[in-house]
Formats: sequence, structure tokens, C-alpha cells
Amino acid sequence: MIPNVANTPEASGDPLATVLAIAAVLLSLLAVIVPAATGRQQMRRDDRAKRSEMYLELMELIERHGIWVVDRTYDLLETSHEDFYSTMPHRRTERPDRTQRVRARAIVSAYASSEVLEAYSRWQTALELFEEKLDELGFIAQEDGPDAVDARTAEPLRDSEVLARTRLANTVNSQLVNERRWRRGQTQ
Repeated sequence: MIPNVANTPEASGDPLATVLAIAAVLLSLLAVIVPAATGRQQMRRDDRAKRSEMYLELMELIERHGIWVVDRTYDLLETSHEDFYSTMPHRRTERPDRTQRVRARAIVSAYASSEVLEAYSRWQTALELFEEKLDELGFIAQEDGPDAVDARTAEPLRDSEVLARTRLANTVNSQLVNERRWRRGQTQ
């Protein structure tokens, strides 16, 4: 309990004592408020730093899928020319493990803004359409032979995935720039 300095005999008519008492009360309040406010600011900084780290991991996971999409399309289209005496070498990029997609979804659901979530959903749809086309081409090749496959039908889906991935990257980059600006503004 804070003593009532203004009612003590020493301070009854002394304005300096009243000012000192008010200053003491204000300092006590500041001693409680300032650490709480700076702790909250630090928590916000930590949250934003973690989100930035997670966004970078998300983009790494998505780019692995993107490399596979582009390389798989290359393998389908560019390595089967009959005009060349020797065929172009296959890139044979492995399809990313499905657990990477689970990790990407977890990052999006835990850290993503609504804009990143929307861009991620569009990319996810484009990737799934590409995979469906590959399954269809594989089925045709198995049923009717490799000559019945028109691999060019995969090109528009590859292009759609690349565009969706680029838009997702731009959205994530925009978020990271905003986070960086926020952190810079907090330290000044």
C-alpha cells in the first residue's frame, strides 16, 4: 500500500512534497507498465520472426515441388524426339515426398495470412491438376502404349503450376517485406 504522503504533517502545506509524491506514484506505475509493454513488443517481434522463418521453409518445400513439375514435363516432352540420333538426357527429378506437402500445409495453417492461404490454395490446386494429368498419361501409356500419349497436354498444366507458384512466392515476399518494415519501425 502506498502511504498517503499528502496528508502527513510534513507535506500538508508543501507543494514540493505533493509533486514528489505524485512523481513517486507515477514512477511506480511506470515500473509496472513499461516491462509489460516491452515484453509484449518482444513477443510480437518473436512471433513475426518465427512466421518469417516458417514462410521461408514453406517456399523451400513448394519450390521442390515446382522443380519436380518442370523437370517431369521436360522429361515427357524434350527427351522423346525422334529427330535426334541420341535422346536428350532425362532429369529424373524425384517426386517430393508427400510428407513435405503435409509440412507445407501445417505451416500454412499455423502461420499464413489470409492472402498467403489463398495463394497457397491456388498453387495446391494447380499442382493437383498437374498430378492428375500425369496419372492420366500413365494410364494411357499402360493401356494403349507410349505412342498414344500426347505429352503436350501437360504443358498448360505445368505453366499453370509455375504461375500459381510465382504468385504464392510474391505474396509470401510481400508479407516478409511487411514484417521487416514492422520490425524496423519497432527498433527505431
